[in-house]
Amino acid sequence: MTAFGRIEGLAGRPAGSLAMAGWASAEAIVLPVVPDVGLCLLVLAAPRLVVRLFLAVIAGALAGTLLLAAMASASPDATRATLLTLPGIDPTMFSQVGSDLAAHGTAGFGQFGPGPPLKVFTVEWVGQGGDVPGLLVGTIVNRFTRIGPVVLVAAAFGWRFSRWLRGRERVILLAYGAAWIIFYAGYLAAVAVT
Repeated sequence: MTAFGRIEGLAGRPAGSLAMAGWASAEAIVLPVVPDVGLCLLVLAAPRLVVRLFLAVIAGALAGTLLLAAMASASPDATRATLLTLPGIDPTMFSQVGSDLAAHGTAGFGQFGPGPPLKVFTVEWVGQGGDVPGLLVGTIVNRFTRIGPVVLVAAAFGWRFSRWLRGRERVILLAYGAAWIIFYAGYLAAVAVT
């Protein structure tokens, strides 16, 4: 079986959805690698499963957000300090996100493209006394605006170029991995400068 065939097989099994939910949950708490890395690869190989896989990511993000919110409510300073030890998070993100949430409420969770991680939004929302329903709505807004466009592009590319991708899977997988490494190197360098 080809690599893309194995990836498609994983995407179609419950284990694929559970893996994406678990990844999204961990990323919503402390994992510094976005679930897009796995999600887009699964969707490239199995674009017909985009809705199921994306819903698994949203469910995982909601679960992780609730757990982080409980931690932030119980120990706000320790939770913030823990997040500040993670790569890609700096103190300016908290003030930026705090201003956005204060000005726009749950709509302030929305972001297109790279930006502060969801966990920063969660801690700031809790710190501002935000309620749980607003946090859940904000998390959904964040995942739709931040991950939704990327996964739709991956699904469209997977549908349109399936044969082409499978005919060049080694090169595609190497390029895919390299693209994420370059993205994270650039993102972490940009955060380090601010």
